[in-house]
Amino acid sequence: MPMRPKLDFSLSIFLVVLLTIVSFSSCKLFQQNTNLGELNKVIEMSKGPCYGTCPVFTISVYEKGVVAYKGERHTDKLGLYVKVLKKVEYQKLVNAFAEANLWQYQDVYKSQIPDLQTVTLTYYEEGDIKTIVGKDGRPSAILDLEQMLDLIAAQDGWEQKEKPTYGLPENVKPDEIIVQLIDNVDPNNWVRKYAKQEMKVVRPMQNDRFWLVQFNKDIMPPREMIEFVRRDDYVISAQFNLR
Repeated sequence: MPMRPKLDFSLSIFLVVLLTIVSFSSCKLFQQNTNLGELNKVIEMSKGPCYGTCPVFTISVYEKGVVAYKGERHTDKLGLYVKVLKKVEYQKLVNAFAEANLWQYQDVYKSQIPDLQTVTLTYYEEGDIKTIVGKDGRPSAILDLEQMLDLIAAQDGWEQKEKPTYGLPENVKPDEIIVQLIDNVDPNNWVRKYAKQEMKVVRPMQNDRFWLVQFNKDIMPPREMIEFVRRDDYVISAQFNLR
């Protein structure tokens, strides 16, 4: 009986590396070409703002293990990011949600502590939707599921699909505002009241009648910030600076 030729060891290593590269490239290509609107959503978790620096984001798990992360503030991933879970990891997550029987829990867990972060957990099962909202007091089984999603959010391998727009036109600088102050108001003293938002004077504009100021958009979203400034008694007008 003829002997089957042995595969050269170096050739074996080469094939393994090649398959790894092809697999990784295919995954990246899939992420780039993924249209989330064409996929069915399976699980979603949103974390809202608090009085501190809580990360504000939404993580959505779709069929086939596609995951989207939309970071809004206090996170290193601002904008829309996507990745694809390994089949085993995706199946483990789906099984955990199915076994938890979320339908047995109440929809809302109220809290007497207003500055805590609101967490919204949504599960999609065969056309039915179960949503659980709360700040604290949620059952340990719910917290375990949330932790699984937090761990996925903290993983590497995310690819940015969209940069953050903050709901503003592309020609707007989201962290710069042109303000017109009333007479005899020192802009350098005025910005001190917005120290929490890390506001600073950039430069005067139009013969010192207007001032360009900059703030940390990750501390306060641009739309909230400009409305906050417009309500200031010392401000005549305020508008975003353009690129």
